[in-house]
Amino acid sequence: MGTLHIQEEVIIDILSRLSVKSLLRFKCVSESWNTLISEPYFKKMHINIHAKNQNSQKMLISQMSHNDIFFTFYSASLSSAQLVKDIRRLDWPSSSKPLDGRVYCCCDGLFFIGIWSKFEEQPSILLLWNPSTRESIILPRHLELLPEGYIYGMGYDSTSDDYKILRIDGYDEAPDEILALKSASWRKIDETSGRMSVVTISQMELCLAFVDGAFHWLGVFPRSVVSFNISNEMYGEIPLPVIERTSYRMVEEGVSVLGGRLCFYRAHVLKEAQPDFEYGL
Repeated sequence: MGTLHIQEEVIIDILSRLSVKSLLRFKCVSESWNTLISEPYFKKMHINIHAKNQNSQKMLISQMSHNDIFFTFYSASLSSAQLVKDIRRLDWPSSSKPLDGRVYCCCDGLFFIGIWSKFEEQPSILLLWNPSTRESIILPRHLELLPEGYIYGMGYDSTSDDYKILRIDGYDEAPDEILALKSASWRKIDETSGRMSVVTISQMELCLAFVDGAFHWLGVFPRSVVSFNISNEMYGEIPLPVIERTSYRMVEEGVSVLGGRLCFYRAHVLKEAQPDFEYGL
């Protein structure tokens, strides 16, 4: 009986549809499978296939223990069929127990988290967690220690095949900082990279919007949407039309991602009424 040979394209198609848990097991089948599953192009294919699969999508849950004051994160499937058996807990990489935590941003199933083990303004640990593989790494502290008022974004740079995290200061009191995971170190963005506008952070913005290889946020003086390309590390600006502000209502503005596209929003907050929204871009 002869040996059955399967074309590599068929193997890739089959493996790319499996869960991360199954792929971790199949890396042990052979050296060639281990190499294939570890290739960047295969990882990106796997992410793209499962991004629209509800059974593969996760929600992150934070919980304070009933027995003590300590804090933890859980990841659970959005699928009702997988909800109970697919709960992953974040194993703390430190002996100190967390008092608080915050998810700053996420990308491709990776969560960037701040953990407080002391009552301080700055997190004690910056952590990158992959719930699917249950792996986590501790990231270095920042070059500039800032009070609250900063915001993060994380995105994939296809040019360098690397994930990058950007932090901007909402008060423009410190330079923007970027961390590439391969180098695992923060560095300040070159001041000659072309940013002109002053930053303003909306209370409704939880993280920097990432679209087409660039982070986006709202800028003032001049009023615009500021962009930062993570490949060439250059800033850009999209001018916004002048909109007359009314004196009897509060207005919150910001940018986000809606249906894979960049979205500018204005929220008109009236007394004893729900906000109404305007969208653009």
